[in-house]
Amino acid sequence: MASPPEAHNTARGDLYGTLVQARDIHGGVTVHLPRDTSPIVDVSLDPPRLTTAVRGRSDLLSRLREAMERGSSLPHVLTGPGGFGKTTVAAALAEHARDRGWTVFWVRADAITPSMLEIAVELAAAPEEIDRLKSAPKAAARWVWRRLDRSSTPWLLVVDDADRPEEPDPDQRPGERLGWMRSSPKGFVLVTSRLDDAGLWAPAEMLRVGPLNVEDASAALTEHARVPGLSGADTLAERLGGVPLALALAGRVLATHGVLFPDARSLLEHLDENITDIDELAGPVSPGPVDERRMLSGVWELSLRLVGERHPRAVPLLRALSLIGARGRAVPLWRAPRFGMSDASFARTVNALVVHGLVGVERTDERTSLLLHPLISETVRAGLGENDAPLVSEVERLLEEQGERDPWFELDALTSLASVAGRAPALGSGFRVRVGLGAAHARIRLGRFEDAERTATAALRTAEGAFGADHPLTLRSRHLLAESLLFQDRVEEAERSYLALLADRERVLGADHPRTLDTRHQIALVAGARGEWRKARALHERVLEARLREQGAEADETLASMDALGYAALRLDDLDTAERLFDRVHEVRLRLLGGGELLTLNADYKRGLVALRRGHRPRAREIFHRVMEGRARILGRDHPQTRLARDRMSESFVDPGREFRGSGASG
Repeated sequence: MASPPEAHNTARGDLYGTLVQARDIHGGVTVHLPRDTSPIVDVSLDPPRLTTAVRGRSDLLSRLREAMERGSSLPHVLTGPGGFGKTTVAAALAEHARDRGWTVFWVRADAITPSMLEIAVELAAAPEEIDRLKSAPKAAARWVWRRLDRSSTPWLLVVDDADRPEEPDPDQRPGERLGWMRSSPKGFVLVTSRLDDAGLWAPAEMLRVGPLNVEDASAALTEHARVPGLSGADTLAERLGGVPLALALAGRVLATHGVLFPDARSLLEHLDENITDIDELAGPVSPGPVDERRMLSGVWELSLRLVGERHPRAVPLLRALSLIGARGRAVPLWRAPRFGMSDASFARTVNALVVHGLVGVERTDERTSLLLHPLISETVRAGLGENDAPLVSEVERLLEEQGERDPWFELDALTSLASVAGRAPALGSGFRVRVGLGAAHARIRLGRFEDAERTATAALRTAEGAFGADHPLTLRSRHLLAESLLFQDRVEEAERSYLALLADRERVLGADHPRTLDTRHQIALVAGARGEWRKARALHERVLEARLREQGAEADETLASMDALGYAALRLDDLDTAERLFDRVHEVRLRLLGGGELLTLNADYKRGLVALRRGHRPRAREIFHRVMEGRARILGRDHPQTRLARDRMSESFVDPGREFRGSGASG
């Protein structure tokens, strides 16, 4: 049967379900599925609202306001580590722009395409054009920016958290301004990013956001706590390193937990146990996902993930630096672990950490060093645990291999290693004893003899319990404990300890083992402490003879024996022998370590003593001044060894029996 010529089977309009069309009763059935409609992306273009005054950023905001109002032709980029307040500065500029009648568009970089298309909607773009361009980001970028260029009112565009350069432009550098980040005569573009890389953003104007000074940090903490005249605010603000995120979290804790923490000092005392407790205390009351950018532990872990995406070795390097560069200590490049990296790979890895604001670079005439902000170092270190035991062990091995160069540096590094031991049982008792003994010896070198005695005693108890009386670590613990007694002028106790230890070391290790020679060296020092210089000289001569035979002429312990023998000769007025030995020690130290190292300075000091004894006062004054400046840099201006060099430079004498004992072997 033929279809009537006037019959029609036509549907018009939007399709919201499934439509079935049949040509006639004989067939020709067509099924029409609904058109694919993309879900609406819910984005907000509103800037965050400030809840407290912005502290310490007046100069930075003045520069941004001036650039915005004069119509800068270049985007401006705020860089700095996470948590340092880049977003707060941008929000303050947004508030200023809004007050002046500007339109403010706030865009998160991880949602930049839908956000920029939403800007076009607000600029009266046709919705069908947006649908057409959603899958063509390059064309969409040109289309949106044409509308921004034709805007009838001035605008401020903030691209926040542009931490991945592929988000504003997946194909070029963002600084080339061919992607979403551009500039316009009708508005001002401000970007916030952790990436402090001029090559990435150029020719944009880059402004770095750093920590707050103590005064501004204290005021910010007080405002966040909502406690006028907050007691202890300065101390807590300094402890938190002036990091705005940490100050905001601490203020929130004080505002919420006033019963537990009535003032800043009480919170500081609690946080000294574990700085990351601040996250739990300041966490939201209601359950749900937590933005890691708003938490102290999360903000730098996010930075680590970002840098690790392109430079995987940067993550273990930063964690190692958090151990080695504890308490804000600068880490000389030669001390940084390489983890098998070539020079080029190491340079790229370090640069990645620097670019992300996790590590700073400190350059002096003598060396280049890496510097972590103390709070970053502490937070990263607090996150180390059982899985990081191999890395922690590698850092311990590295410190041992580098030798004794800077006692303050080494003490801080060893203390940080000890702090991880409780969270990583796999490190074992041997690790705890070795780290404790290293710390005890560093304390002896720093003149902190009572602290050294306590540390060595604790190590001895652990070693005896874990390994027994004859284990090398137990014997070494006894050696350092006796050394701490000698430096406290408890000469009789020290001598008894050394003689008992010598018998055990000779029995277990043999008469000429280097550690047995260490104990014989210390017994010779005891003779010198008693003023028995002929006996001391004879004992040192025998030890030096064995050192030369067993360890070689340039071993650290051999040089210590030369130094000790030279001093005994000096006390016996054998100036020629003393000068020959001191010159030899200084020559080797200078060649192997350089002139600025503590061991080299100590050898130089002994040369100054000979010059002074010979009456060569100008030469002695020159040497003592050099030594004084070097010791002040390493040990501090008030350290006894620094004061000793200062006194000698003034040609006044102190107790000559005490000045030498720092030449003791490590045991």
